[in-house]
Amino acid sequence: GITATPLNIYNNIFSSEGTCRSQNMLRSLYFTSLLFILQFTSPLLLSNLPTPISAFAASKKPSSKPKSNPKSRASTTKGFGAPPPTLDDLLSSFPNRLPPQHDLDTISCPCRSGLTYKECCRPLHSLERECTSKVDVLRSRYSAFSYRLIEYVMRSTHPTCRDYREDKVAWAKDLNKGGMFDSFEFVDLTIIDDDDENNEGGEDEDGEEKGYVTFKVTLRAREDKPMYATVAGQETVITEKSKFIKEKGVWKYASGEVQSDRLENVKLN
Repeated sequence: GITATPLNIYNNIFSSEGTCRSQNMLRSLYFTSLLFILQFTSPLLLSNLPTPISAFAASKKPSSKPKSNPKSRASTTKGFGAPPPTLDDLLSSFPNRLPPQHDLDTISCPCRSGLTYKECCRPLHSLERECTSKVDVLRSRYSAFSYRLIEYVMRSTHPTCRDYREDKVAWAKDLNKGGMFDSFEFVDLTIIDDDDENNEGGEDEDGEEKGYVTFKVTLRAREDKPMYATVAGQETVITEKSKFIKEKGVWKYASGEVQSDRLENVKLN
């Protein structure tokens, strides 16, 4: 193989007298070559470095350095830009689709339970009570998607779900960007089958109680969203058989088998 280093290139260029008219041209060629090499070698160098997680996990010995003062740590961020936003800061910056405050006590719940939002899903969204049944999870998540409540969607997701992520900030950003059905209006939720009626539930491999609910969601493509311009104003029905897991007395969403009568790439978390 050929070993090319910036020093070799520099020496080879400057040892060829008469090949260039000026040292400025030589220097330009040298640094162009240097940039070309770094462009293709730096990813290889970075790929050999340990990840932050493995690097910290491997270090088990206590540090001999004295613990730094939190105030001094905070002062070191000066001059390097603002610190990254916290999850709470991020969530509070996201838009939602909640009705006006004066309507929250009287408006019908989006989940079509026949109750008001105050009587039905609002206590779950505000953590006044937990989901004590699979249907609680289903209805409250439907309402959360309808009202664009990203925090509740995350909180009601079981860790075994493929959508669950340890990095909550990145997860929240992804949901805000493309996981909240911004191109659709929520029209209807219909429960087709609850396994409480046919004893389909039981325990999962970890010994936690599990259960299933089959339901249909009707969405209407918004006319002001170009993504689905060809079906704007039309309705699509998503049928899902969802799996729920009960953890410490609280039910959470774990997975779902989804079918759509119109849109193949619709993702229902």
